Amino acid sequence: MTDKAWRLDRLGAMADEWIAEREMFLSSMHAYLHNHLQHFPQSEAKPLPDDAYAAEIATIGDRLCQFVRALDGMPWYQLRSRERLAEFRQSTDTTYGPPAIADAQRMAALTSPAWATAAHDALRRGISLQHHILQVLRDMSGPFDMEVFFFFRRLISQIKYLMYPVRSYLPAWQRYWLLDEADAAACEPAQAHPNSGIHRYEIDGHRGVYSAYVPEYYQPERPWPLILSMHGGSGNDEDFLWTWLKYAKSRGYLLISAKSFGPTWHAWDIDSVLLMLDDMQARYHVDADRVLLTGLSDGGSFGYEVGFMHPTRFAGLAVVAGILRPHHRDPKASELPVYIAHGAQDQLFPVSFIRAVQHNLSEWGHDVNYHEIPDFGHAYPAGENGVILDWFEAHTVSA
Repeated sequence: MTDKAWRLDRLGAMADEWIAEREMFLSSMHAYLHNHLQHFPQSEAKPLPDDAYAAEIATIGDRLCQFVRALDGMPWYQLRSRERLAEFRQSTDTTYGPPAIADAQRMAALTSPAWATAAHDALRRGISLQHHILQVLRDMSGPFDMEVFFFFRRLISQIKYLMYPVRSYLPAWQRYWLLDEADAAACEPAQAHPNSGIHRYEIDGHRGVYSAYVPEYYQPERPWPLILSMHGGSGNDEDFLWTWLKYAKSRGYLLISAKSFGPTWHAWDIDSVLLMLDDMQARYHVDADRVLLTGLSDGGSFGYEVGFMHPTRFAGLAVVAGILRPHHRDPKASELPVYIAHGAQDQLFPVSFIRAVQHNLSEWGHDVNYHEIPDFGHAYPAGENGVILDWFEAHTVSA
């Protein structure tokens, strides 16, 4: 048996174990939520006229959207002190707790018309998740717990998966997945392409798994630029998909959110990432000259390894809060332009190391764009994706 065959066999067994662990986690999480979510008794209510009902759920959906937006904008590393955590817990509970109770009670009293059954159920379940998130915050009386944070983030992601399919009934949520300057009518056509939207694909025989997003206005007649994104340590493709979705939707990109075999990225994932790209290219009309490789933290660090070994597969590499590690370099590696975004207060990868990385890459011949963010730690900076795409498009248009 060759070394490569052994690695594939061994990785296959490891992947099976990790897939089983993932499914067990998801099953346990859903069972836990089913048993612990706050339920409100159904009360009698006369059906509302369609317009009045639509207005009610739009208002309730708007409040849920405001809650998720507030959590999206919170740099979680700032909550590591007891004082900041207590302050955040108090302000979040005060601001969103009472309205969430009122909204849950109102949803229990509303009778859904037939045309809004899916939206009604999704909104009711989303508010239940909101209650659980608020309860998790109330229970975090001690120091910041990273495991609780990951579970917390998972719950927020689940709200988004509930809301995305019913966004057309909830105006705030339809705008949530669009940039301010985006044309809503163009991004949400009356007839979406049948293969568009959010998908999760598995690559048979290699056990590669990735989430994908295809704009609803996708047309296979022309080639489309693609973003291949990689999550941070202990992350996953399903949650990290949201980091880039509104940018892909608003600016016309196909999107891959890749999943590592294990909790984080290793050398054996390189072939898997390339297979994901191959698989997406087989399914959709990808512009091979406009593929952006990007990642956060461990995903960004791994981006250097993938990009520098296979520079001809990508037109740009954007690393957010990542570090350059020892790696193999293709002779053409220096032709790959690199964008680096890093917080000056990053507590995991000190900024002094990243400045040295910038210097080394420049010496090796890379075209480097370095964005150091003052007063920011180890997290994903809001709005950075737009800057990254501006940089990427400037390179690919001129190429």
